[in-house]
Amino acid sequence: MSLRPAVRALLFACLPASVACSIPLEAADAGPTNACERSVECGPGATCAEVDGHRACVSTSANLDGLLLEIRPRVSREVSAEVSHLLDLDAGSIFPPDDAGGQVHSLDLRVPPPASATVTLRLGGTYCGDLTGGDFPVKAEFRRIAPLLGLPAQSYTAVSEPNGSDGHRFRLAIPAGSYHLYLVPQPHSSCSGDLPPPIFLPNQLVPEQWTLGVNAEAPAVLQGSLQVPAGLSVDGWKLDVVDPLTGSVISQVGVLEQGEPSPPGTASRVEFSVKFYWIDKDKSPLIRLRPKDGEPRPTVYWELAAIALHGSTANLALSLFQLDAAARRVEGRTLDAKGYPVLSAVRIQSTNIDQAPTAAYKLDTETDASGLFRADLPPGEYVVFAQPINDTTKARARQSLRFAAGDDCYCGQSILIPEAGTLRGRVQGPTGELMDGASVVAVPSLGGVTNYLNQVLNPEPSLPRQASGVLLNGAFSIGADPGEFDFSVRPTPGSAYPWLVRPRLVVPPADAAVIDLELAMSYPAVLQGVVRDASGDRLGDAAVVAWLPVERKTAQGTVTGVIQIGETRSEPDGSYVLPLPPSTSR
Repeated sequence: MSLRPAVRALLFACLPASVACSIPLEAADAGPTNACERSVECGPGATCAEVDGHRACVSTSANLDGLLLEIRPRVSREVSAEVSHLLDLDAGSIFPPDDAGGQVHSLDLRVPPPASATVTLRLGGTYCGDLTGGDFPVKAEFRRIAPLLGLPAQSYTAVSEPNGSDGHRFRLAIPAGSYHLYLVPQPHSSCSGDLPPPIFLPNQLVPEQWTLGVNAEAPAVLQGSLQVPAGLSVDGWKLDVVDPLTGSVISQVGVLEQGEPSPPGTASRVEFSVKFYWIDKDKSPLIRLRPKDGEPRPTVYWELAAIALHGSTANLALSLFQLDAAARRVEGRTLDAKGYPVLSAVRIQSTNIDQAPTAAYKLDTETDASGLFRADLPPGEYVVFAQPINDTTKARARQSLRFAAGDDCYCGQSILIPEAGTLRGRVQGPTGELMDGASVVAVPSLGGVTNYLNQVLNPEPSLPRQASGVLLNGAFSIGADPGEFDFSVRPTPGSAYPWLVRPRLVVPPADAAVIDLELAMSYPAVLQGVVRDASGDRLGDAAVVAWLPVERKTAQGTVTGVIQIGETRSEPDGSYVLPLPPSTSR
């Protein structure tokens, strides 16, 4: 095996989100290259074959069922945002299970022609006295619904133009697929406070030619009063209606005006009125009431269908009597096992606020240098998440709090910050060569997908931080938070070695846990060919990213996600070579 420079791989390995990453100068000299002259050099299960004009050892077997390729053309001046195209391949026919001649296969990749999406929109109603819905420009956002968990999110936007008949029109070229469509009217030069409400249209299947007409009559009005207990001011609080799937706002945002505080012992009543569009009658939207920024009060939710009797949204009666208890001062410190303070980012999130099951509270704050954090919280049950700041030797912590109402401080709480775990091990090539210069990356495995209300009422642990490093003398050691990772070893680009991938690698929550790995890289299965754009022209400097489905166990059951198993970029002439691991542990 010959040697190649590894500086680019080392720089690429030091990702901003990494827990621990350095560039050992000793490792920056060279890394191995997969090269051969005769098949006998490759050992069993491999053969010497032509790869990109050179001879390299390749696997004779492969199992890459479900392989997805993503093409991301270089961002140009004409296209301001990165566009992502997903190609669902018949990997079983591309990679036969056994091929004595070697798993090297020619496959030209062509970006599918974009879908031509045309949306015409007419908004009813009057605003600011004498304006109609057609007087307002509208911003359209197409949010791609990824077919599998873990594929990158993409969104594409356009601003409407008048269509000459009291309406608006969008024309947008986007990849075909499924999208959530979000239509948000923009301020008019003479009207910024009484805009038409947004419209949310979920699960829109956009083929190559797609036309949608949206004819929205005058919006409904959510109108009623809010009962406020004595001693509580809701002046400046915001009330709106949100979609239950994503939490997208589908109404005007009303700002409450309470006026003079009510006398002691006397409840008050605050009127509200906002316009909204309720498009999907099969799913009830949520009424959301948010306190002013910085005010220690929960956000409260009501299901509209539960309170809008017989479908009427007028004269609704909402109440905050369940929030009658005053907030209580809570103080705690983030400390390590020796009692030393740990500067940390702290998130406090409710799991059950007393007497208010549909209220949610979340506070993001930081400790001071002594590890102290303070908060004023309604009585109830909470989870505190603490993540060390600029200290990769410490790991995330989670602790539950439960306290009743009271005038005194709920103080003296200690959040123990454990020592970070360690992922360490050795990586050898197929014939025992040391894979120096390869980057080591541990990416947090994603959990399941839940609807918006479940997300805000049932806090999930934050994902562990990404960790990365570089192989030196075939070995690595990186700090890692407890959690589940998709782990990969990524050889130097151009080396003709594939990534080595291990999905769902678990770092246990034990203090200073150590995970030892002995890993051996396989010879690759190779795809090579030319990337072309939709017109057939060669497409240079395009990223070609490979994903493979994996199953994950979550609280909601088994879900199918993806793990990245390779990446390359096309040359200026559009040619590409993509070495892939011939299989990976499911």
